[in-house]
Amino acid sequence: MIRYILVDDQPKTLKYVKAKIDTLPKDYELKHVESYDSSKKAYENINKDDFDLLIVDFDMPVYNGIELAQKIGDNKKIIFLTGETEKEKQVINSLDISGYLSKPFDIEEFEAILKNKVIGKINKNNTFKKGERLSIAIGVNQDIGFCPDETCYISTSRNIKKYQSNKNCVHFFGEQDDVTVTNVRISINELSKKLEPYGFEKINQSTIVNLSKIDKRNNKELTLLGSEEEFTIGDNEKKGIVSRIRTLFGV
Repeated sequence: MIRYILVDDQPKTLKYVKAKIDTLPKDYELKHVESYDSSKKAYENINKDDFDLLIVDFDMPVYNGIELAQKIGDNKKIIFLTGETEKEKQVINSLDISGYLSKPFDIEEFEAILKNKVIGKINKNNTFKKGERLSIAIGVNQDIGFCPDETCYISTSRNIKKYQSNKNCVHFFGEQDDVTVTNVRISINELSKKLEPYGFEKINQSTIVNLSKIDKRNNKELTLLGSEEEFTIGDNEKKGIVSRIRTLFGV
């Protein structure tokens, strides 16, 4: 469970951010502890043992976001909110923060920070041994095994070699765009949630890629090592995947 506190001197912002966070899947186990529209009230009332994540406005009277974080945020995860992007460098250089979000609050950017910096599911130093197999549950009655290091992408679409899965199924593809696991009956959305902790990410409505196989990205165009396929990142997925790529590789 991740217990979070919101601090912003604008009550409307507090309500808006909480409402957005409430739309995230329950799997994240986020628990709202309290919201404060005053940094002074927050400092006087917050018990350091009662929260894990502080989401705080950068510019506030009495104590600004950095000052408040320094007073109550030792060994806590911190995400700053601000409408003034020119202060980004100052924020990042001042504290070892988990994330930085420009207003208005973007739930996709927040979710990417949550997965990569707060929950810590993705560890860029965590690699699979060659040939190591991972088993994942598909529904109630089925499990499949595959080798993450040998999987480049997973898709419902016809690939460059004209392989295409059956309806409502996906193929797993390895190097040279060959099929390694055929016709797994699961949706891309459901599978992407299962594989996110292992370094895979949905890039559009039909395809999941292994982030460790990324060769290069040019805007929305993506290429993978060992694959001749050319991928296009969807508009809805772009912010999340760019943030995750940069986080994963320490950019």
